[in-house]
Amino acid sequence: MSRYGEYWDYVSSAEKKARAAKAVKSLAKTRKLAPVSANTQDIASTWWGRSWIKNLVGYADYSSRLPRGRTYLRTGSVIDLVVESGRITALVTGSQADPYEVSITISPLITRTHNKLVEKCRKSITSLSALMAGEFPSDLEKSFLARGDGLFPSPREIRFDCTCPDWADMCKHVAASLYGTAVHLDERPELFFILRGMKVEDFVGTVIEEEAREVRKKAKVKTSRVLSKKDSKRLFGV
Repeated sequence: MSRYGEYWDYVSSAEKKARAAKAVKSLAKTRKLAPVSANTQDIASTWWGRSWIKNLVGYADYSSRLPRGRTYLRTGSVIDLVVESGRITALVTGSQADPYEVSITISPLITRTHNKLVEKCRKSITSLSALMAGEFPSDLEKSFLARGDGLFPSPREIRFDCTCPDWADMCKHVAASLYGTAVHLDERPELFFILRGMKVEDFVGTVIEEEAREVRKKAKVKTSRVLSKKDSKRLFGV
């Protein structure tokens, strides 16, 4: 229902797809778009994407509102979605001719939690690729997913706005954008760290330093095994 007390007419999935395609065709002439869609039931398939959704639906404030956005995402209605530091912006097609503008603000991870998780992470993560793949010990995973004290934002750390006339706290366009973010995290998990104002290097700094030292050590050993021209003459009499 709109804020004016009127019910929107039912729009089929086919019509939603047609409206989205038309909007993309029109806007693509003047700007670069990053459309998002999902063809699977679960929407996300990687640890970061699935955990993003799991965190959101775990809060009662969101659990009843998020499902409305799944259909919009699957019909390609999220025609543009950008994840940047502390912010998600999106264009989502709806009942009107022009797409609605969605803005979602995510608070940065508080320093205390950041430092605690960095310390745990540096002791457990074996490589940057392992972190990006969601491959880490179960105790670290629990710390990442901890409510209000983990990596993922709680409702009090999320603010959203949409230009649609829906009076609900979380409209379907915002919900679709939140689901669309999970798809982006599937493709580029490093975006999560950017979104929360963190440097991924902080979480694997020790690992990277150790790997660099090992490379330098091997290079030094290899260099020491190379005989100088003078030593070669002395050894082989040439």
